[in-house]
Amino acid sequence: MKKIILLILITIGTLTNYAQTTIENFNYGSTMDTLTNPANGGVNWKSHNGTKGSFTSSLVYNTTSLTYTGYSSSGVGGAVEVWGVVRSEDANRVLPAYTSGSVYASFLLRIDSVNSASTVGDYFVHFNDTFGSALSTTFKGKLFTKMGSVATTYKIGISKGGAGATAVYSPDYAFGTTVLVVIKYKFDLTATSNDTVSAYIFTSGIPSTEPTTPTLLATDLSTDYTILRSFCLRQGSLASSQFRAIVDGIRVSDSWGTSALPVNFTSFNATINNKQTNLSWTTASEINNKGFEIERSTDGVNFETIGFVKGNSNSNRVNKYSFIDANHSSAFYRLKQIDFDGKFDYSNVISVQGNDLLIDITPNPFNNVIEINSNGHLVNVEVLDITGKIVITEAINGSKTTLNTASLNNGVYFIRINNGENVITKRLIKN
Repeated sequence: MKKIILLILITIGTLTNYAQTTIENFNYGSTMDTLTNPANGGVNWKSHNGTKGSFTSSLVYNTTSLTYTGYSSSGVGGAVEVWGVVRSEDANRVLPAYTSGSVYASFLLRIDSVNSASTVGDYFVHFNDTFGSALSTTFKGKLFTKMGSVATTYKIGISKGGAGATAVYSPDYAFGTTVLVVIKYKFDLTATSNDTVSAYIFTSGIPSTEPTTPTLLATDLSTDYTILRSFCLRQGSLASSQFRAIVDGIRVSDSWGTSALPVNFTSFNATINNKQTNLSWTTASEINNKGFEIERSTDGVNFETIGFVKGNSNSNRVNKYSFIDANHSSAFYRLKQIDFDGKFDYSNVISVQGNDLLIDITPNPFNNVIEINSNGHLVNVEVLDITGKIVITEAINGSKTTLNTASLNNGVYFIRINNGENVITKRLIKN
């Protein structure tokens, strides 16, 4: 299912730069080719090491994409093959200049084979503080792979900047299965060797917020970056660690929401004005989006559809949406985003506090006194007997009052309270 990601984009070829976000879906054509060929990916990817030019040495993209339910870059374009030993070319893609905060690189990964002798591991993805054909050797956020503890399995490892021996490794994953990996580089400007690198690995689903504990946390204390400028693919060089990996759907950003999340309705808002509820939300990237059903609830559990707003199908620009609900009472709202293929997903539920007239009348049954309290300004109150005759009337001009009911006989009465706009009627008993 294609989802909606809230981003701000500037389109550049098939790889898109956002205001702190980069997306690569390897959507370069219907025929396999080398990634750094200027006729396709070479516009974005620059070779910085190894031999390039032939399929036996270069990074190669193929036309089959990886899929992962809920990930917005699932099934889009193709994917890139990253090999150990068999091929030698390494390449990098320039990123916006990150110098503080956290950088998240999410991507789909499928490892099909690892040499059974690979016990140390070799890395195939990393960050760098430079970009282009002359890359520095300060590789950070290095992602490794090595043989698993049983046949036909592998492990994923992460290090801040060290070799395979210093990497922290995951449990076993089965060959041929697609996982979602998120590498996080966190700047800490208080010292020169305390930046942290971690990795989150998912086999299904995507948390709406960053998990408290990562799958892997690098423990080596290499020197920090002062700037992060590129995302790199590396084809391994250790014969004993030969592997074949497929990488797809790369998304690099400075927030969890725009890197990993399939849906992020952070701009979804509701306000009451002029006796109506105004709903507004914003998207900046849409894939296969038919539109939004607007749903309302009085209890936050049971929702009803109250309208539909058409989506923009596939879009690489900021889109603002709005919907007016004639209701102006307190309510809960959510959006049901629907794809053209019928699949759907929900936004977060938001609430709005209306100008409801809330009245508290005590006691009930009553004796000689009735206490009335309200959340708003009251104009007057009337007490009626069972025939509809007004037996007490009193101006209030405030939010509370006390009625003396000693003169009333025992029986059933109705109390009618007016705030100038609304009238509330309740049944009371005197005994």
